[in-house]
Amino acid sequence: MSHPDYYKLLGLSRNASDEDIKKAYRKLARKYHPDLNPGNKDAEARFKEVSVAHDVLSDPEKRRNFDQFGDPAGPQAFPGGAPPGGFQGFSFEDLFSGFGGGGRSGPERGEDLQHTLRVGFRDAFQGTRVTLAIQRTETCRLCHGSGEGPGPKGACSTCQGRGHLERGLGFFKSRQPCPQCQGSGRSAPPCPDCQGRGRNPSTDNVTVAIPAGVEDGTRLRVAGKGEAGRRGGGPGDLFLHIQVEPHPRFERRGANLYVKLPITFTEAALGAKVEVPTPEGQSTIKIPPGTQGGSKLRLKGQGMPVAKSTQRGDLIAEVQVVTPEIRDERSKELLRELASLNPEDPRDKVWR
Repeated sequence: MSHPDYYKLLGLSRNASDEDIKKAYRKLARKYHPDLNPGNKDAEARFKEVSVAHDVLSDPEKRRNFDQFGDPAGPQAFPGGAPPGGFQGFSFEDLFSGFGGGGRSGPERGEDLQHTLRVGFRDAFQGTRVTLAIQRTETCRLCHGSGEGPGPKGACSTCQGRGHLERGLGFFKSRQPCPQCQGSGRSAPPCPDCQGRGRNPSTDNVTVAIPAGVEDGTRLRVAGKGEAGRRGGGPGDLFLHIQVEPHPRFERRGANLYVKLPITFTEAALGAKVEVPTPEGQSTIKIPPGTQGGSKLRLKGQGMPVAKSTQRGDLIAEVQVVTPEIRDERSKELLRELASLNPEDPRDKVWR
């Protein structure tokens, strides 16, 4: 059987970056993980496929060999050092051994988990604590993560206790974890509780502190709340990707907040003190005489808190001069008189 298109399995183009490969694998591995899809053979098969694809494309040498020769093992996988037409190569099962199912005999750290958390503007301003129900795996309490059940244990007959199989000849020998014992080198019945996986699905309530001033796109790490490890390995971590909901009135730019401030023609011309909204209520701001539309007035320290500090950003009010709708003749007469008393043409400063 020829090798599948590993790029296509991960939904990637051939010029995908290392980070693209990592992100695509994490997304698909999480979706099809056998521990989260117990009894689902299709999900298990897909998990195996994406695991093999990730192993090949995340290894620079294997990826280079696959791109050039169509085989991650490179030219040594073919008689004469080059792939003849129609060569079948290693089977899928050969390539898969050692991925996803605990193919290493030593302790293996659990996978990290990714979770998106939406936070309201008010909570982002003042900080909060959130309790999340996280779907993860925990170490099997019956076998303590070994995956082995009670009964006689001996050396694996397939690998004679070595935990791996060797392929090829001479310099081109390669090792692969034994598919029979999953790299442990031992023959033992599977644990009846976890069916040999060493882990069981679990729902864990995780309480997370969201710091005041948290920004959209922030990634918070919760240590030890990812998937359980295998064979005594430590758990992975939980990463929370924060999405801060926008506010209908304030626009956030870093720690500064921007707000539109409509004022009257009279307030702009003569100056005034007007109220402006802030995250903590109303505050008073001074409008200098002759303020133009588009001017920005600043209130120091009235913006968002700066995360993990005592500082705060500023509140910046963008002035919008509202022109009144004149309907009565007396008002029109007063405006004409005002214009005659102030004959200055504002366009002279711009166009001449």
